[in-house]
Amino acid sequence: MSEGLNKAPKVDWANFNPTSKFQAPPPALDDRGMPIVYQGIAPREVKTGETEDGYLEFLLDPIVMKLGQRTYEIRFTRASVKLFEKTKRDGTKVTQNANKVGTFLKSAQVNAAPQENEQYIAAVKMAAGKTIHFTIDWSAYNKDNQERVDGYLAFPEDPERPGQRKAILTKGETYNVLDRKGNIIETRTVKSDVLFANARVRYFVDPTRKTGSVN
Repeated sequence: MSEGLNKAPKVDWANFNPTSKFQAPPPALDDRGMPIVYQGIAPREVKTGETEDGYLEFLLDPIVMKLGQRTYEIRFTRASVKLFEKTKRDGTKVTQNANKVGTFLKSAQVNAAPQENEQYIAAVKMAAGKTIHFTIDWSAYNKDNQERVDGYLAFPEDPERPGQRKAILTKGETYNVLDRKGNIIETRTVKSDVLFANARVRYFVDPTRKTGSVN
């Protein structure tokens, strides 16, 4: 045996745990293909910033979900005061009378109607720690090679969990590329050694309006 070996690191055998801390995100769709509406807790502290085009933006991080005995965190959710835009079939864009911060406030049932930036900041503080409602989607990203998988249906079906999607993809496996409407337009092969799916908020949901299935 070589005398140049490093000393073996100490192991706490009473608490030995070889498993990864990665948790597969919950499914985005139910068995009918409908979005599942989840509940979570809004962060108690929110950072403010601005979008590339200069609008007030909030970093809602983390949003904590309790799923039975599991706790899952959704990270890096951003919401701005900029009004939504909808692209028509002819390519023209129409500004809508709503923004993502507004949908967040509705999901938390905050009774406020902010118009100015300072009012939005005050309203978002009112939502701190409240139960919020939202649908999710999946994504995976490798910053080393910029490989990205976007959308729950982009991930292949998991043969070990019927009706669910694979949350861990390894090199050589295939995944789907989706268009903006969620239709499969292409199939690609994973180039990264491994890609891990993470949940992100797709839409905040007003709980007084019935939509999707409720978890």
